[in-house]
Amino acid sequence: MSHAQLTASVRLLVTETFARLDMDVARAVHESILIRQGAYCGRRFDTAGGYAIWFVEEGQIKVFEVGGRMVGVLDLDNDAQARQAQRLAA
Repeated sequence: MSHAQLTASVRLLVTETFARLDMDVARAVHESILIRQGAYCGRRFDTAGGYAIWFVEEGQIKVFEVGGRMVGVLDLDNDAQARQAQRLAA
């Protein structure tokens, strides 16, 4: 699976998680690429009700309310797609 396909899968998972948590996804989810010390490390997804951060190396998506309280962690380490993402990002 290409990195673009994997990123599309993560986008879908984040959008579904936002909807399941009753966060407002009626408007488009804004996406930002995260860079740490000059290297790609993940993405941030923002919506009116909160945000999520995909940490590629850790294989996790952390979901937060608008005020910054973490409301969930999606552990992707057990997923073959997540392992592929980690290899592609390295």
